[in-house]
Amino acid sequence: MTLVARITFLVLVGATFAAFFVAQRLKSSPPVIRVAKLDRAFSPARRPNRFSVTLKVADDVTVDVVNLEGDRIKRLTDAVPVPAHRPLRLEWNGTTDQGARAPDGQYRVRVSLRNEGRSSVIQRTMTLDTKPPTPEVCVGSPCRVKPDGNIIAPSHGPLKIYVTGVSTAYRTQFRVFRTDAGKPKQVAQFQLQRGAHLMRWGESSALAPGIYVVQASVRDRAGNWGTVPAAFEVGAVPGRPGITVRGLAVQPPLRPVTAGQRVDFNVDSRGAAYHWRVRRVGESAVRKRGRGDSPSLTFRAPGGASGAYLLEVTAGRWHTTVPFLVQAERRSSVLVVVPALSWLGTDTVDDPPFDGLANTLTDGAAVHWPRVFTGLPTQFSDDVAKLLIFLDRRRIRYDLTSDLDLDLSRSPRASDRTGVLLAGPETWVTQSLAKRLRRYVLDGGRVASFGADTLRRGVAMRTSESGDTGVLTSPTQPTSTDPFGAHLAKLRTLSKPATLIQLDGAEQQLMTGVVPGLPGFTQLEESLPPAGERKLLAGVGQELTPEETASAEQSGKDPRELRPALSAVQVGSKGGLVIRVGLPEWYGKLGEPQVAQATRNIVDLLRKVTPKIRSEG
Repeated sequence: MTLVARITFLVLVGATFAAFFVAQRLKSSPPVIRVAKLDRAFSPARRPNRFSVTLKVADDVTVDVVNLEGDRIKRLTDAVPVPAHRPLRLEWNGTTDQGARAPDGQYRVRVSLRNEGRSSVIQRTMTLDTKPPTPEVCVGSPCRVKPDGNIIAPSHGPLKIYVTGVSTAYRTQFRVFRTDAGKPKQVAQFQLQRGAHLMRWGESSALAPGIYVVQASVRDRAGNWGTVPAAFEVGAVPGRPGITVRGLAVQPPLRPVTAGQRVDFNVDSRGAAYHWRVRRVGESAVRKRGRGDSPSLTFRAPGGASGAYLLEVTAGRWHTTVPFLVQAERRSSVLVVVPALSWLGTDTVDDPPFDGLANTLTDGAAVHWPRVFTGLPTQFSDDVAKLLIFLDRRRIRYDLTSDLDLDLSRSPRASDRTGVLLAGPETWVTQSLAKRLRRYVLDGGRVASFGADTLRRGVAMRTSESGDTGVLTSPTQPTSTDPFGAHLAKLRTLSKPATLIQLDGAEQQLMTGVVPGLPGFTQLEESLPPAGERKLLAGVGQELTPEETASAEQSGKDPRELRPALSAVQVGSKGGLVIRVGLPEWYGKLGEPQVAQATRNIVDLLRKVTPKIRSEG
């Protein structure tokens, strides 16, 4: 190596060492600008991002929030004198210079020093995050797996609760609400450790039979809380957060079975053995009894006359009763129809995908059938059963079916039977059945409906090819008319009981033997037929006050035709008749002589028999 080369090498080595020591000294020196307490993620809904800027040397400072491209989003301060080593405290609330909300994303802080004539962009980013997390809760099995375990017995072991979208920084909060007993009520609260996706909840065994929903709340790094479900609305709940605690339930057939033929039930006793027995409605004698442990229960229906029967099932400390319909082999002139569509529509069952809310037509949800019942359907004991017992004890023979069965058949037809008796409030009716009932009356048939709020709401029904399963959808709000054209008023409650009298005396058959009237009614759903082909044969209602009579006369109306809550209307030219009992208290008064006589009159008119005075009491 030459002398020149050696000298050059030594110079380079010396320069390298010098640069190294200078760099080390600069690294160990305090920075000119120091930004502290800057949150890496924040949500303005919780609090603004608060931080401080400290200078090594006093200067006039301008601080901006910039995006990753360096574009200014928000100026926080402009040429503010800042002493050395004294923090300048600032905050950003996530808005732009124009006052709008900045888009979610990453941002930096840029500090400009006027005296030094330079700017510095702090490399540490902050994330503006205003979107709450969206966890998803699935009970029994993971969310992407087939549902399994949403229905449990009261003595069920630890319940598996899966949750997605959890936080690694905060615990997941859970609350459990019961939703089938009025307003949702919180019954439990617990937590899941950070980052965990599975909760084994052992206290589920303390839940009483009912429907529950598990609500999860997750907090993200920015402080946003995400709660699911946020609102308890059918069809708007993600995942499968529902829990159904069931001691015993039975799925009865809602179409009639012929007397002496096989009748099938599904019994959900959660695997426990059970005892069962069969009674006719209104009787204490047991017609059949047995025991089993299979979900399938089959026996032969009782023989004899048509009627409703009760299947009573007991499994341990749980007991339930469901009705089923038996049709006699011999046909009668009057067909009694029970409101199975309304039973289905008000049955509180959480259908798949188990959102923790009962699927009922009342709440506008779709309702699947067949369907289990945990007890007698709504209004069965108070309405339908009382009317059927009335008919049975007076040895009035009848055929028996449900509106569900009528919709799936071509009945009723005026050539088959003279009258149809709707034995309970037909809260919902399909369009096809409503049209068929109207056609039946126009062809000369006779229909009597009992109870208020009947034939005023529509519902669509889809069925499988076999007709054994289906779904009820799109329930409507009540209309002001029924399928026969009657104009219906809202249910009216009187301040004191009233006696209902004949308002129109054109024909007295409806009130044969009912003297002086029908006392003790406080609730009335009044109706009037439209003008034209429909003729009001009889109208029974509250006696008008002198003021109401004068008002009616001034308006040109016949006072006798006002406010009938019980009416008989001729429809069409073939002798069709529609009798409407808009009195929800009627069923409870069937034991009173006047109401019993009027009920016999209605049945006689359906059979095209002239009513006669009978001894009732």
